[in-house]
Amino acid sequence: MIRAPLSTTSVLDESASIVRATASPWVGLLLVTSLPYRFMQAVFADRLLELGSTASQYGDALRTTADLTCAAFLLSLWGRAVYARACRLTSASGAAPGREALRVPLAALASYIFTASIAESVTYMLFITVAGIAVGAILSGLAIGTMELNDRPGVMAPLRLLSRYGNQTRIVVALSFVFLCGFVIAALNVAALFAGCLALVSTIGGWDASRWHILLSFSNRRYILMVIAGALLVVEPFWIAANVLLVRKAGVAESGDDLRLWFEELKQS
Repeated sequence: MIRAPLSTTSVLDESASIVRATASPWVGLLLVTSLPYRFMQAVFADRLLELGSTASQYGDALRTTADLTCAAFLLSLWGRAVYARACRLTSASGAAPGREALRVPLAALASYIFTASIAESVTYMLFITVAGIAVGAILSGLAIGTMELNDRPGVMAPLRLLSRYGNQTRIVVALSFVFLCGFVIAALNVAALFAGCLALVSTIGGWDASRWHILLSFSNRRYILMVIAGALLVVEPFWIAANVLLVRKAGVAESGDDLRLWFEELKQS
């Protein structure tokens, strides 16, 4: 499927095709494994905001929530790794893979857990700054994109891969901006979906619509957090596919294999 040269447009176009091809069952697996983590993220953020400056006095309660969030994070990483492998196999063959997508190499998975943890830590530590969130998102995307290039566990090799493919600055920044816009649109659509469902169930007799109008409003902090979590779930399959394609197309361009693939396609046509 890698035919067009490396560019933001080609990455976005081909990633959309890959998401369609892998929708069943691999996008479903990604969403199922990511849902607990996004939910626990929202719960943990809600508790921090609720406790405010007194959060340090509730270490035990927050530690329990944090432990559950970490466990859900590891599950989500496995789901992302499987989906990234499915995207890579689809881009190579042009068809959705079977069970071979589940056979993620242990070295690649271990390296991905390491780099993804760094990216998540950067996001949390610099959350109050817009730049910190952007850097964390870029690192997270490059981590999943370079996952299968790690053929043996290590500390420095995965970081060198992040640095190598992070040099595609123009495309990486452009993709981040596109997906930021996509996240905003997804959040608006998730909010519209909640509003539409509320409007439908309000027609049912005996339904306490006034209470739900308060719960599903932007004056409710928990509702905002759930809308954000839902938008992240919507965007995630496209984000992973785009980063897998970015790394693969950049590697093909560096090695000159794009000319060989183009020539083979000409012979087959």
